[in-house]
Amino acid sequence: MKIKSSALQEDSAHATLADHPDNPVPEGARAGFVTTPDGIRIRYAHWPAGEGPRKGTVTLLQGRAEFIEKYFEVIDDLRRRGFAVVTFDWRGQGGSQRLTRNPKRGHVSGFKKYRVDLRTVLKDVALATYPGPHFALAHSTGALVLLSDAARLRTMLDRAVLTAPLLGLPPGAWLPGLNGLRRRVLRTLSLGLLGRVPLKAKAPRTSWFIERIGYPAARALSLAGFGRVFVPGGNKDIFVPFETNRQTSDRTRFERFNKVLEQVPELGVGAPTLGWLGAAGRAMTVLRRREAGPNMHLPCLVIAAGKDRIVSTPMIEDFVARTKAAAYLEIAGAEHELMMERDAYRDQFWAAFDAFVPGLDVEHELDRAAL
Repeated sequence: MKIKSSALQEDSAHATLADHPDNPVPEGARAGFVTTPDGIRIRYAHWPAGEGPRKGTVTLLQGRAEFIEKYFEVIDDLRRRGFAVVTFDWRGQGGSQRLTRNPKRGHVSGFKKYRVDLRTVLKDVALATYPGPHFALAHSTGALVLLSDAARLRTMLDRAVLTAPLLGLPPGAWLPGLNGLRRRVLRTLSLGLLGRVPLKAKAPRTSWFIERIGYPAARALSLAGFGRVFVPGGNKDIFVPFETNRQTSDRTRFERFNKVLEQVPELGVGAPTLGWLGAAGRAMTVLRRREAGPNMHLPCLVIAAGKDRIVSTPMIEDFVARTKAAAYLEIAGAEHELMMERDAYRDQFWAAFDAFVPGLDVEHELDRAAL
């Protein structure tokens, strides 16, 4: 494997993108570092649109523990559609500055810091480098960051597409065996009166344990100085076997990303910290307030995965139902990482994206400009 050095912005420090034979760097890449107002170095990369009519610029927001190289295929797809692409690694992951002594801890003390990362990249890279219209394509944690700052971003973005936004954690999302253990304990202590699964059980929207105990405990422990500790059961491992993964049903794409991590393990991040969990809980709680949906005016298309085992699809649907500026689509049978799924699911995602971005009004302007 070789590491490609990219031409950089004139005020940026040296940055590289990992070039693997199975995951080559898209042509025309420029990469660098930008420093946030609070002094964190963020790795970014951008590409001009491919041949054909330009449709605008897409800023790609990754999920937790991801990195720029994971999205090379998506970047190629966007460029073929006529979009320039800007993307970056959140602080604490990928090639951006790490926040703990152990670089494998997925840590942040507050999602407002992620919002600083996003605003910095939009202002100093996307808006400064490419013309509009400007769009966002955000996945999971990246989608939560965008939603939490939608009022401010309305002045920077025209539209956004969100895939599987992190708006709640489903039962078993953290420790899959915990719910069964809790039921067994309840049955034992109550002599069988409690802890039974109803015959017609309705799937809960979120994990009761994480909502009632996990988030408050994480916040309390963070205040006590344990915010940089892994969540219970978490560790520094960055590899998951395909057979037990909950991200995608596409083996080829899954193994491609593992090959990149094998060659450049420093891009990887293990489990999140208590600080990250508490911060995520706070950000999600704010979006559950009654006024959160009606107050959002950034036009969004929200695409959920029907078989998602990482975030709560019912909570996504509930948020969109309260948000006039958002449309909703659920892709049945798909796992969490829609853009990394099998083609049968990816094709549905791209069809929805193409119908929503850049939007009929922008398409009419492009048509008039071509006359």
